[in-house]
Amino acid sequence: MKSSRFIEVVAFFIFISSVALADDSEYSSVRDNIFWPLLYKNNYETLYCAEFKPAGERVTIEHVYPADWIAKAQGCTNRDSCDVELYRLASSDLHNLWPALQRYNSSRGNLPYGVISGEEQRFPEDDCDFERTSGANAIVEPRDAVKGQIARSILYMISSYNLPERGQLEIMDHWNKSYPPNDFEKARNEEIAKLQSGQRNPFIDFWNKP
Repeated sequence: MKSSRFIEVVAFFIFISSVALADDSEYSSVRDNIFWPLLYKNNYETLYCAEFKPAGERVTIEHVYPADWIAKAQGCTNRDSCDVELYRLASSDLHNLWPALQRYNSSRGNLPYGVISGEEQRFPEDDCDFERTSGANAIVEPRDAVKGQIARSILYMISSYNLPERGQLEIMDHWNKSYPPNDFEKARNEEIAKLQSGQRNPFIDFWNKP
């Protein structure tokens, strides 16, 4: 009886663990098996601060369209309890994933992007153009060099997965038009297409077309 009870308890905890991991299992797999070893296998720069990182050094991964927004769009309370197929697909889409230093990822959290008057850097010790306001309507403004990249990632996510624009559409459209794709972004799009069954970001491919 004791042996049987022990097996039942072990099985229960295995089940609970599998449920807890079900939401981000696809993202975790993509992160560990594709994003770092294949997409960012060489030297790279972080998204918000352009900090150089040598090949093999891993930092936090930023969902520019937040994973919690994706989860809530599927009727889930948050990403920790979202066992929905579309969530797993969208949250692991490489077009939405970018390397970022932990403090910037944490500071941004799930906040929307916007334009902030003045130039008060959130982390002045880094000399990085990253700004963030406080309060109920807090927003984040990244450096100009990545506004276009962020915009095209978010526009891609909204259109590809029918996600709510969360008040971001107007400013993302503006940033998309104001900051054209650079060589790095185009090369990244090519590489993601190879790794993700040919899935491309049309906001990069057709940027200069009506």
